[in-house]
Amino acid sequence: VKNRPFSRLTVLSVLVLVAGFLPFAHAGDPVQTDRKGTKSLESPVEETMWQFAIMGDRTGGPAEGIEILAQAVEEVNLVDPDLTMTVGDLIQGYNGRTQWLIQADQFHRTMNQLTSSWYPVAGNHDIYWRGSEPPDGEHESDYEQHFGPLWYWFEHKGCGFIILYTDEGNPVTGKKDFGDPACQKFSTEQLNWLDGVLEKTSALQSVFVFVHHPRWIATNYKGGHWDVVHQKLVKSGNVSSVFGGHIHRLHYGGNRDGIEYHALATTGGHRSRDFQGAGWIHHWNLVTVRPSGVEIAVVPVGSLVDPRQFTPERRALTERLLKDDLVRFTSRAPIPSQPVEGVEVMLELKNPVDRLLRVHLSSLDGRISFPSPEVILAPGTRKTQKVRVQIDSLVLSGVVAAPALDVSLQFDDKSSSPVDVPARRISIPFDHDHWVARRAAGGHLVLGGGEFVKVDSSRVPLAQGAFTVEGWVQSSDFSGRRPFIAKTQQSEYGLFLNDGVASFWLHLDGKYHVIESKGAALQPDRWHHVAGQFDGSEIGIYLDGILVGKKAAAGQRTLNKLPLIVGGDPDQNGRGVDTLIGKIDGVRISSTARYGVDPFMPEVDPEVDDETLYQLSFDCALAGMVQVERGSGQMPTVGQLVGAGRCEEGAAVPLSTLQQ
Repeated sequence: VKNRPFSRLTVLSVLVLVAGFLPFAHAGDPVQTDRKGTKSLESPVEETMWQFAIMGDRTGGPAEGIEILAQAVEEVNLVDPDLTMTVGDLIQGYNGRTQWLIQADQFHRTMNQLTSSWYPVAGNHDIYWRGSEPPDGEHESDYEQHFGPLWYWFEHKGCGFIILYTDEGNPVTGKKDFGDPACQKFSTEQLNWLDGVLEKTSALQSVFVFVHHPRWIATNYKGGHWDVVHQKLVKSGNVSSVFGGHIHRLHYGGNRDGIEYHALATTGGHRSRDFQGAGWIHHWNLVTVRPSGVEIAVVPVGSLVDPRQFTPERRALTERLLKDDLVRFTSRAPIPSQPVEGVEVMLELKNPVDRLLRVHLSSLDGRISFPSPEVILAPGTRKTQKVRVQIDSLVLSGVVAAPALDVSLQFDDKSSSPVDVPARRISIPFDHDHWVARRAAGGHLVLGGGEFVKVDSSRVPLAQGAFTVEGWVQSSDFSGRRPFIAKTQQSEYGLFLNDGVASFWLHLDGKYHVIESKGAALQPDRWHHVAGQFDGSEIGIYLDGILVGKKAAAGQRTLNKLPLIVGGDPDQNGRGVDTLIGKIDGVRISSTARYGVDPFMPEVDPEVDDETLYQLSFDCALAGMVQVERGSGQMPTVGQLVGAGRCEEGAAVPLSTLQQ
């Protein structure tokens, strides 16, 4: 017997292995085909088989645990086994008769949805009484009237099923306490009955035994005398497996004298931890019986799906729920000059489908508060609500990203349990139009490994014709490939500082034109101004205000939709690569060729003029964003600060300033 945790992925993996590597079993005639010259495939082995299911403990968990049991019932019906067993603790119990009957009825109504017969096992929750005047045997009489015998057996397809009762209690006092060794023994009456049943079933193919308390775990049941029972089972010669429950955690007790011992976990009951790999799991077991042996699989609740659910209507519904417009902010948060509590932003939630939709909201860092964490939307409706945002110094300084809402959705399906939609995260939108990002003392960008600034291509359009790209940079190491400001990828333009040599790359009419500085190199640990420009007929490269290289170049610039990267250049997915470690300031792109052949004194963060297309002063960051100023009276936009890069006070200091 084998106990193999079961999942869709496991099954798929096994099928792939079988199909790809294992030979088919020899069972007579090969598979038939009219194809010639193909590999011969043997037909499968013909061996009779049948299956039964086993449910774990239901009790001790939250009230909604009954819904987990109901889901397990639906999944068992998909497999359609011959019968379903239990291992006890069917109801919460530990109460008087009135509540006991209500809970028993709920369990029956749930289990009666099975398409095959099911069989009970009595557990302590089903038997123990709480309240005044407990009857003899506590709830034993109630159990036998409403569920069935405390111990019994039956035969099915040449196999025996023996159900034992492990809560008889103290034979002298009648006390019921599964933790008391004096209450852990089987009565002589039940053991004598077991002897008779084992004799009657000795000729059967296999026998399966079911109990609630796994008394073979001797450390838990010091008075359990399971060895006596085990020897009886061994003597019969055909007991295959023993199944128990109670401990709410999967436990394999090993193979003892040819008998395998299994304790199930829960099917809706209490779990001490949500840790499937350690055995705390809601599941049911599937047992496959063949003349050649028995196989046992653990089936996590939720791992089986009815393929008939996936109709064209369901597909259209789920694709609609994946769109971004279901939950969105309809106003932007103003950017304060000082930390502030309780900035209000409007949130809109809508349900565009014909099912009930549950929206769950959470704020991972607690900076967003909202009226309710759950919003229920009827089909075709929408709601708006105010959320309050805490904008503290960490957000204002750009140390942390913008506060964000984590949103999960769940819709009610007509034929199964509620269905989860992939979660999404939406950041608070800030009103960058009125963000005063310049600081009197200036500022600069500090980048470590893997950090860069990314500005979406749509935010930095550049017309064909003349332009200038420039910026300030300082680094301790220019060795190797060092992109500075780039939009390159077999197209567009870029400034590079490879091995300390400044170069300007421009892709015109399908090929790159490259000009490098001649006789001048960047020095480590000092600020340098680097500029590249195109005037329509020539490209030039400038270092610290001096033209250090030029060449003829003309044509149409090859465009792309990749972002502009500051501190690296974009890969084909728009991610910054070969990133610079150092400091950057005063990045500017202009719609003209600003410089000629004469030397000039580069400015740090000059005022935006009509020829300025985009300028990044890096004076400060806000929630992982930096401001991109624009000329000609246009409102500013933003770029994203990727990684742990930051803006620090103090502008770039030209060498000429240091020498004064």
